[in-house]
Amino acid sequence: LWQRAVSRCWRQLVVSAVVAVLFGWAFVWLTSMFKWAAILQAMPDFLLKGLGEDVGLYVTKAGQVSFLFHHPIIQLICFGWAIARGSDVVAGEIARGTMEHLLALPVRRIMVFLAPSLVAVAGAAVLAASTWAGLSLGLLTVPWFEDLSPARFLASAVNLFAMIFCVLAFTTLFSAMDHDRWRAIWRATGLFLFSRIVFTVGFLWPAGWWLKCCVFHGAFQPQTLALKAGEAWTLPLGSLGGITWPIAVWFNLVLLVLGLAFYVAAAVIFVKRDIPIPR
Repeated sequence: LWQRAVSRCWRQLVVSAVVAVLFGWAFVWLTSMFKWAAILQAMPDFLLKGLGEDVGLYVTKAGQVSFLFHHPIIQLICFGWAIARGSDVVAGEIARGTMEHLLALPVRRIMVFLAPSLVAVAGAAVLAASTWAGLSLGLLTVPWFEDLSPARFLASAVNLFAMIFCVLAFTTLFSAMDHDRWRAIWRATGLFLFSRIVFTVGFLWPAGWWLKCCVFHGAFQPQTLALKAGEAWTLPLGSLGGITWPIAVWFNLVLLVLGLAFYVAAAVIFVKRDIPIPR
């Protein structure tokens, strides 16, 4: 099961990791050529209001470089991996007609679920590390950013991993509920885009700031972690006082807990469901 899970995805992982490293280096190099202050002045007012009082931080060197984690190319690589791998765990095997053969093996049913799932999570960690490695390579080779330490962006890389883990988990949940891989892909993509749209509305509409707290994209804040890594937030608990943790812990904890809940639900559904005959 482990060998099969690795053999089905290692090519995608290797290509994605190499592209993430090379693009990360190229992004840092190209960023050194832009005049970000001029770009900021050309932004419309509604975008500046969305950035809030910390708008000046986003044109600092750290703010420019940390945008890599939000770049559409990195998003496509990382979340493409999450949706592709997550949808294949159950629905993909059923659609290919191989699930009934896997379940006939002398192993627990949960292992049929865990092997590809854990390989996919390990791949998510590799992609997050590759993105950080590309950024670090750029910082070490581009003189303009020689005063920035790659360690400053480790929290952002962990946040990227937590987000991939969350997307991977709810895609696996959709896969465990279905027998059509493409339907699981479209459902996961729809949920991802819905979360992104709601977050964007909350970002651009000052009165709707609370919308950012209603979707998982609200906890994906790699730029904030790079710019305010030393800050801490306190969760008030009334007479019990409060819990004070670094902001990186809060953001990543939300995504990891959500992802773990999705995975547990997917595992329970898969263990208890009937496997239909492939159509």
